[in-house]
Amino acid sequence: MYSSLHLIRKDFMLTRKFLLLMVPYYLLMGYLNAEAYTVFSLFPALLLLINSCTIDMQHHNQKFLVTLPVPRQRLILAKYLMLIPFSLFSLICTLVLYVFAFKIGKLDAPLRWRELGLTTAIFPLIASFYLPVYYWLGQKGMQIVNMVFMLLVMLNFSALTSLSESYPDLALWIKSGKFDNALLVVIGILAYLVIIYGSYLLSLRIFVKKDI
Repeated sequence: MYSSLHLIRKDFMLTRKFLLLMVPYYLLMGYLNAEAYTVFSLFPALLLLINSCTIDMQHHNQKFLVTLPVPRQRLILAKYLMLIPFSLFSLICTLVLYVFAFKIGKLDAPLRWRELGLTTAIFPLIASFYLPVYYWLGQKGMQIVNMVFMLLVMLNFSALTSLSESYPDLALWIKSGKFDNALLVVIGILAYLVIIYGSYLLSLRIFVKKDI
């Protein structure tokens, strides 16, 4: 676990300059479209993930990491654990955006914390599809993949809207905190965990067999 913390710290060091871009970005978004602050919570985390993976590829960091006395399984685990601080950073950025918009009068409604939590939780799910492709393609084709995933982020407005329309119970929970079908909640949580864990196993299988 100690080595995993160092690997997580490495990803933050790679993206430290990129982090500074989040400040003017959020100030701009807060001014232009403060009402959609919950949806914007998906942007920072995904942008940081793509940025860190891209820098890893450009600097050939994987070739260096596999020479360290650290099993490849730990390298993959660290990349997936990195999703937690990225999600937290994205959540904090959105809370700062909300407070800023509230202070300048752009927002006067209470924090939509359930919708914000749901949107933040979508990031690890998206990353679960991105990371296996990242390890599979390597440097070849990743630019196209990054463009596709960025396009998905830009389209997340309609995706979240259609998600609420398709699942009335989910919309009810977002508005009131009530959920009539507890079984669906359990199934949803289990499916969420299975997808992430399955993505981890797939990435590990690809990376272990890969000749770097």
